[in-house]
Amino acid sequence: MARARNYLWTRALEDEQWVAWIDSDLASYPRTIMRDLMAYDKDVIVPNCLYAYKKNPPRYRVYDFNAWQETPESLAMIETLKEDDFLVEGYKNLKTHRKYLDKFEKNETLVPLDGVGGTFTLVKSHVHRSGVGFPTWVFQHQVETEGFAKLAKANGYGVFGLPHYNIYHIKN
Repeated sequence: MARARNYLWTRALEDEQWVAWIDSDLASYPRTIMRDLMAYDKDVIVPNCLYAYKKNPPRYRVYDFNAWQETPESLAMIETLKEDDFLVEGYKNLKTHRKYLDKFEKNETLVPLDGVGGTFTLVKSHVHRSGVGFPTWVFQHQVETEGFAKLAKANGYGVFGLPHYNIYHIKN
């Protein structure tokens, strides 16, 4: 997937100001999402992606476990890894101790992140033009979109999430 994303942005990017990475199987999102996310004027920004696990009454869970913030516990766990170990999120048997977007308080409307997913990611095009792409190699224990967030941060760009701006994915 990282190679495909890199191929797309290196071939398609011309004079655009923004690049949007959007899953094709989203169930719904606000019709104003592009304007809403652009208004924050951040280098990289993502909404909170959920899916409905119960219909009546509707109940939602996190879909995109790739949008997270490191915690003291996750950083301590990372210290125990070998240099080429990489992490994946969302598996009960692998506790990374990262903070997902659904764990932020109601007053935390815009939060810095260390990882992003690809369900709906808005990127200022200058981030890609500077050479920040999606690692196909292990970078700071991450690859693909999460590696992109780590690489963007390592290059001085801001990566942010909106814990209470929800979009919805179909259930797989």
